[in-house]
Amino acid sequence: MDMEKVKMWLELTNKYQKDDFWRGLFHQGIPERIVHANDFPLYDIYKSDSILCLIIELPGIDRSDLSVALRHGDTLVVKGISRSLFPADMELKRERFYGEFERLIPLPQPTETKFIHSTFQDGILQVTYPRQDDRTADRQEDTRII
Repeated sequence: MDMEKVKMWLELTNKYQKDDFWRGLFHQGIPERIVHANDFPLYDIYKSDSILCLIIELPGIDRSDLSVALRHGDTLVVKGISRSLFPADMELKRERFYGEFERLIPLPQPTETKFIHSTFQDGILQVTYPRQDDRTADRQEDTRII
């Protein structure tokens, strides 16, 4: 057996045994979590000194198929339908989610519907509202926003 090949094999196996193998494989580190269908739509939350902002990804969703409501002042409810552009019998491979969805997003601070501002453009829903001091938000049942 060629010793050079054995050395290469040993170097390769040593690399796979090290803790940083997965970090090197993903180039930017191990993913925080795997995204599941029940995590749709994805969202981010940002804050400044005066406002809270939610950015919600809704690719391919028509505004008429979307409903956004505030529940109990502390949960944003995003519901809708994601529709395929083609009939199911034409499908060869599918990674995107299609069908009805509902996502309950806990808000970092409670609010009231009258303080919420939202825009929906190019598949991105942006919801902003002012941060509150110590006052308590009115805890109503679902109040439609969009």
